[in-house]
Amino acid sequence: MSDRVLGVLGRGLVDAGAPVLRADDLGLIRGDGVFETLRVHGGRAFLFDEHFDRMISGAARMDLALGDRDRWRALTGEALEAYGTHAGVLRLYCTRGAEGETTPTEYLLVRPVPESAVRERDEGVAAVTLSLGVPADVRRRAPWLLGGVKTTSYAVAMAAKREAERRGAQDAIWVSTDDQVLEGATSTVVVVSREHAWTPPDDTGILPGTTLGCVRRLAGPLGLDVGTRATTVDELRRADEVLLLGSIRGVAAVRLLDGSPVGTGAVGPVAQALGKALEAEITGAG
Repeated sequence: MSDRVLGVLGRGLVDAGAPVLRADDLGLIRGDGVFETLRVHGGRAFLFDEHFDRMISGAARMDLALGDRDRWRALTGEALEAYGTHAGVLRLYCTRGAEGETTPTEYLLVRPVPESAVRERDEGVAAVTLSLGVPADVRRRAPWLLGGVKTTSYAVAMAAKREAERRGAQDAIWVSTDDQVLEGATSTVVVVSREHAWTPPDDTGILPGTTLGCVRRLAGPLGLDVGTRATTVDELRRADEVLLLGSIRGVAAVRLLDGSPVGTGAVGPVAQALGKALEAEITGAG
């Protein structure tokens, strides 16, 4: 059992401290690549196929030659056997590779779940709304903006997180210039109001959430249907609950939005129920 496992496609497992990227790798110098993040528990990668499907789609949008699914699955199995059965995070990476060459760099890393993710899942977060600087439909009309692709170029998302922290919050929710809610900096937004729940449509260029698909399935037995519709910032602020969904954190309730309480200002019943159901699904206790 190890607390950090590194694997390279075509090479197998390597020392966790071994160099993998060349200094001129385009994933490093230009953010030219795709990645996926999965929870692991009990030696199992949760929603592996759903994440890999999204990685295939993103790689195709970027004209990247992603390795065969079976090879990735085999390498994942090796890594999880070495990692053990404890909870963790698996990241899959595919970059365009070294400048001037045609072979992509493909590797994975398994490591423990960050303590901050567990805390925010349990206690909820404060969030702020930040402008993405574009209308809601622009990424649908401009595919070169790579809306809906999980690229390794996460500088803007990390800058949004830092801006949220400067404002006394932990997370950011992007909104369009025409007042529509888009997505969290690294999460999917779900709005709950008067026994209804919905998420913004992904034709705005937001990342299609793999966790959202699972939560939609788990919501049915709880008597809740998670639909899709456009949402204004005012609706977001008046919601009974606002949830941020992500692969690592799971279901995190937004307790404060732009400094004001969401609903009662506590983790609400929908967040509690969906969070409990999702964690049971991940750990195999459901």
